Amino acid sequence: MTRTVKVVRPRTHKRLRSFRVGAGLPSPTDISDELAVMRDILLGRLEPPMTGVLALMEVADAYYARSCELEQLILTATREGHIPKTSKYQQIRTQEIRSFKEMAKSAVELGSRRVTVEQLLQEKERRGLESA
Repeated sequence: MTRTVKVVRPRTHKRLRSFRVGAGLPSPTDISDELAVMRDILLGRLEPPMTGVLALMEVADAYYARSCELEQLILTATREGHIPKTSKYQQIRTQEIRSFKEMAKSAVELGSRRVTVEQLLQEKERRGLESA
C-alpha cells in the first residue's frame, strides 16, 4: 500500500507581520543603529510602521523578536568560531540587545493592556446598546 502525502506550501504573499524588520546579522555599528531606530519608535519619537489599537503590541513584539534573532545569530556565530568571545558583537549582545529586549517586552505588555481596555470598552458599549 502506497501512501500519498500532500505537501502544502505556504503562500509566498502571506506574512505574519504587516511590516518588515531587519534581517541577518549586520555589523555591530549597524545593529546599534537598528536598535536606536526601533527604540525611538517605541518611545514615540518616530512614526511607527503601523497604527491602530494593536500597533504598540504588534510593533514591540516584532522588535522583540528581531532583538532575539540578533542575539541568537551572535551566539551561533560565536559557537561556530566566526566571532571571538571578546568582540564588539559580544558587547552589544550583553549590553544593548539585552537592554532593548527588556524595553520591547515591557512595550508588548503595555500594548496588550491597551488592547484589553479597548475590548472592555467595546463590550461595555455593546451591552449598553443591548439594554437600551
